[in-house]
Amino acid sequence: MQEFQQALDGLSRETASVILRETPERLRDSIREIRLRSGRPICLVTSEGDYFLKHTIWQGELFECFRALCGYSVHSHEEEIRQGYLTIRGGHRAGLCGTAVYAKGEVVNIRNISSINLRIARQVFGVADQFIKQLHGQPERSIIVGAPGSGKTTLLKDLVRQVSKTKKVVVVDSRGEIAACSNGVPQNDLGYADILDGWKKSDGMMNAIRTMGPEIIVCDEIGDQQDAVAVEACLNAGVSVIATAHAGSLEELSKRKHIMDMLSLNAFDQIVLLEGKQSPCNIHAIVKAGEFNASYRSVIDCNLPSANW
Repeated sequence: MQEFQQALDGLSRETASVILRETPERLRDSIREIRLRSGRPICLVTSEGDYFLKHTIWQGELFECFRALCGYSVHSHEEEIRQGYLTIRGGHRAGLCGTAVYAKGEVVNIRNISSINLRIARQVFGVADQFIKQLHGQPERSIIVGAPGSGKTTLLKDLVRQVSKTKKVVVVDSRGEIAACSNGVPQNDLGYADILDGWKKSDGMMNAIRTMGPEIIVCDEIGDQQDAVAVEACLNAGVSVIATAHAGSLEELSKRKHIMDMLSLNAFDQIVLLEGKQSPCNIHAIVKAGEFNASYRSVIDCNLPSANW
């Protein structure tokens, strides 16, 4: 309920009031996303399925929500907007759809916003217990893999909270979804972790190695070439990395070149595959990274045995 209200506070007052008025109280704790589409009824994505409100949102109201999500300072959020999202207080993230503006072959802005998907971030204490138990209390050097909505970030938050009690942990929070810092103060409980807020993952990892003396560096959604270079630098510096990556199966993971490069360097000891949207944060399989060879790459996500630990 608190997270739902906090996410609503990021929208325009008019739209937030409508959503609060039309949303049954029994659904409020299970809402995962608030989807606003121009000319369509507001949609609430819940654990029980999609729920449509009576209220139809039109372009003017949608743009007002966009301005509110920017804190009425669109200019100061240009970099996030260019990447197609906005992160608001509490770590809630709004995905943006609209018309791309290109310059020199790269997206530099998004205009004519046509839809917004506001994902509600929740901190669930104890959700990493199963993860830590299955890895016998040694979750270092893990890559957590799952499809969007499978609970990767939720799991990561609780994992950081627990691990940072005994290890020196630095979190590179590129999009503010892990710590949800507001004026430098984490809104989520990440234990004793140090937070590099808003840093590009590769820059943040390199800075952490140079200045913070970490035992573990944690980051969300790795996958490009710069990330691979930074992960290799961590490996060479004796620093473990815990990270997440988008992939709905091991087969999908095998098609992500830069992640496969990291695995070939033995940057991770284990791949932790999550079940998916219907069972967020639940582990489907744990596979030893060294065994993720050609035989694993041909496997489709079904009935995978967990590794014997």
